Amino acid sequence: MQRTANDALHLAGSGSFAAEVAEWARDDGWEVVGLIELLDPSRVGRVVEGLPVIAPDEPPEVHHAVVAAGGSRSEHWSHVERHGWHPVTVVHPSAHVSPTATLGPGCVVAPGAVIGAEAVIGSHTLISRGALIGHHGRIGSFVSLFPGANVGGHVEIGDRTVVGMGAVIVNGSTVGVDATVAAGALVLGEIRDGTRVQGVPAREYAP
Repeated sequence: MQRTANDALHLAGSGSFAAEVAEWARDDGWEVVGLIELLDPSRVGRVVEGLPVIAPDEPPEVHHAVVAAGGSRSEHWSHVERHGWHPVTVVHPSAHVSPTATLGPGCVVAPGAVIGAEAVIGSHTLISRGALIGHHGRIGSFVSLFPGANVGGHVEIGDRTVVGMGAVIVNGSTVGVDATVAAGALVLGEIRDGTRVQGVPAREYAP
């Protein structure tokens, strides 16, 4: 996608994951110009991966940002939003997003991800490397789908939920808000709000 000089991008986060998101954003045509430190003020003023680290309250004239940090995506975004940063969506050119799918602002779609027909993805959701979302999926905001997660058709996932690497959520299943699906888990049916599940088939566990 062709960008203009006014489409410079900062990444909200200055940890190791930011380096990966920076590559995806550049491949999508963004000019990544800096990192926003969210937690450690001592990092402000440093240069990480060739990018200057600034504080959230130092937005430049052009202040587009996307979350590029681990942990709670909603907390990270609220940390910068209050200072006037504007969200953008990053879609790697090797990802396949159906023309009938809808992506909210602030989403990050990584290399090799697939988003099926009529899927609706909420704002600030991460669809990581090789993750799959089937047709007519309904994925909430601030969700994290880690590499290789496979979400079937007509699946609903609530806000702020985390789906681990290689997890499978079969067609028609429902996962509530603030839930955690562990890596490699197989979800059949319904997962309640706030529940942590693991195993094949997935069952609730205490952290």
